[in-house]
Amino acid sequence: MMGRFRFAFALLVCVVGCSKEESHESPAASETTAPAAPQLPMTWRFVVDQKSTTHVDMPGAKQHIQGATSAATGSLDVVGNDLAQSRGSVMIDLSTFSTSTFGNQDDASQTKQARSWLEAGKEPMRWASLAIRSIDRLSATDVSKIVPTKNGLEDLRKVAMTIHGDLLLHGAKVQQDIPVEATLHYPTGAAADSRPTRIEIASKDPMRVVLKQVDVQPRDAQGKVGRWTADLLAKVSPYADVTVNVEATPAS
Repeated sequence: MMGRFRFAFALLVCVVGCSKEESHESPAASETTAPAAPQLPMTWRFVVDQKSTTHVDMPGAKQHIQGATSAATGSLDVVGNDLAQSRGSVMIDLSTFSTSTFGNQDDASQTKQARSWLEAGKEPMRWASLAIRSIDRLSATDVSKIVPTKNGLEDLRKVAMTIHGDLLLHGAKVQQDIPVEATLHYPTGAAADSRPTRIEIASKDPMRVVLKQVDVQPRDAQGKVGRWTADLLAKVSPYADVTVNVEATPAS
């Protein structure tokens, strides 16, 4: 009874386009299109690290399903002197989703079930994407004005914000508001208006995805829809709380 799961998901956060690495190429049908950022003097293009992760919590009445993905792609256009103008899209590879509900071999069975519910083995269902439409509630708008904190050989500048975007998951598009904290990494003593060497974006609060809204439901390995039994309804939450941890480095 492990695993009937429907993982709703996405996360999470910001970037435009995809990396060119073949293992993460994805068809256009799986993407939402983000508006372009204005080309201002401090506009920097960043590429999402393929090892960026998401974490999923589904607290059901009788079972607390937990899982994570371990691969992503995408890019960010960061406007350093007007962060609200930054845009992008991020794409999460759902075929890497695995559960950690039990901490034993039962997780392998539940993972297989979860991927069937998501149809993660099929293109374009394999990808969950988020396109940034707007950003507000920023703790600072100009990175050069943020007082850095020391961390070893780095200067860190942190800014809180809320991202508003379109989540495309399992062929359905839903709007999401995602509070995040961005950490910008610089070499010690770097000029205030210089480009960061790395950016981390992490959820401050989970993004809630209602499974019914994205047609995630019981399916077998061939994609045939099953029925909701009383046992499933007791174990599987009707929603998934998704948190993200995205890293990005300057595009070449």
